Amino acid sequence: MCFLDLSTREKRKRCTLHALGHEKDDSENLIAAVKKCGRGGIITLPDANYTIGQPLDITLEDSVLDIHGWLSFTTDVQYWIDNHFPFEFQNQSLAFIVRGHDYIIDGNDKGGIDGNGQVWYNYAKDFGNKYGRPMSLTIKESKNVLIKNFSIIQPQFWASLVWKSENVYFKDFYVNATSFNPKSASDQKNWLQNTDGSDTYQSHNVTYENFVYQGGDDCIALKPNSTLITARNVTCFGGTGIAFGSIAQYAGVKDIIEDVLLEDMRLYPSSQCPGYQGVYFKSWLGYEIGHPPNGGGGGYGYAKNITVRDVYMEDIWHPLVVQSDLTYLEMDRKQYADSGLFEWSDIHLKNFSGNGLANRVAWMSCSKLTPCHDWTFKDINIEPGKNDHPEIHYTCNNFVLGGGDGLNQCHPSNSTLETDNGGTL
Repeated sequence: MCFLDLSTREKRKRCTLHALGHEKDDSENLIAAVKKCGRGGIITLPDANYTIGQPLDITLEDSVLDIHGWLSFTTDVQYWIDNHFPFEFQNQSLAFIVRGHDYIIDGNDKGGIDGNGQVWYNYAKDFGNKYGRPMSLTIKESKNVLIKNFSIIQPQFWASLVWKSENVYFKDFYVNATSFNPKSASDQKNWLQNTDGSDTYQSHNVTYENFVYQGGDDCIALKPNSTLITARNVTCFGGTGIAFGSIAQYAGVKDIIEDVLLEDMRLYPSSQCPGYQGVYFKSWLGYEIGHPPNGGGGGYGYAKNITVRDVYMEDIWHPLVVQSDLTYLEMDRKQYADSGLFEWSDIHLKNFSGNGLANRVAWMSCSKLTPCHDWTFKDINIEPGKNDHPEIHYTCNNFVLGGGDGLNQCHPSNSTLETDNGGTL
């Protein structure tokens, strides 16, 4: 049917899709509705729940996906391992891809995606980046996109990914990954690994505004070749905070992160998961050791023109972190210390307040080959949670500091106190 769009005074096609119910797969009907109305029309899903039993790759052009309930993914783990879209970066998997231009995905403050992630949390316990866990929503090869009033609950892996896209705006976006397995009560991190809120990769001009995350991993993560990224009014409960990276994982490949503004950020632990990091910058060691997703290294590049300001942290283990020798392999890192080739510079941190849980407020270790430089710090007022080792409150290795940078109390240290990160770096 057609209706008059009052905002444009144009007649537009509208497809209304009702759920089959009784957990019958609605995927084919959704694909058909998109084919009919996905170019210039509106696809409305008015029901409370739609079952998604197969990977989806849809195209929207000048259209609206109008969701009033939940797209609920089925829980057959082996099926999804065998049937997913590959994502070559870190050998990962995708469940739902949206491509196109000038489209809106509207959750109407009523729904979005239910990944039914508990089966995946059980499956992947104690194993980061376990193969086959699919990402819930991927915005791929898209331009001029608005995702609004939208939620992703129980994501199977990363909740959302922006890939090879530009001009993408998330407004009023909510992600919640929670383990309901009774065994997870005393071991939260190992149940909620890789439940990132949103990641950007090879994308330009991505904005997050009014974003709330609860989970066990990165709240927002900027992966390689993320440029012009903005986030404001972001609240993160549990997990590993705001991440720049990881980056430089592939030998001989140049990566960049550039032109970033993050402001009005709040980070807390949750009842489900501690707050491991606050704001952290992570790049791989300078040698290629093993293979992605948990091995690799030897890439190079730079991050610059980055501002993070107006940040409040409460009970965070490691509020400020730079790591330049990242690997997830069990190995002696000392032999590869100071080998990182990625350069962290032109980074500006302003108006940080709150408290850590231990002695370390700043734990920042750059590479001798690519020292950190041209950083500035203003109004950094994070109280350490402990004062029995004040010598490690501010640790900066291979950091060019001095004069007017604002963090002159930071100094080199080879102390290993409070460096256990639970595998989160």
